[in-house]
Amino acid sequence: MLKYIAIILVGLGIYVGVTYKDQIEDALDSRPMEEAQDLMEEMGDQASDAKDALNKQLESLQN
Repeated sequence: MLKYIAIILVGLGIYVGVTYKDQIEDALDSRPMEEAQDLMEEMGDQASDAKDALNKQLESLQN
């Protein structure tokens, strides 16, 4: 009996996946989040570069 329930649930899952494929992909679209993460990494790199430049200027002024 349990085997038949498992088969029915797998079949139902396949049916839902095939029927609502486009809607599921739209809901799971993570591209905007990837773009935001890339932007944050870029900003972090720029901040690190600016910090390094300021440290070099400070060292040159102290000497």
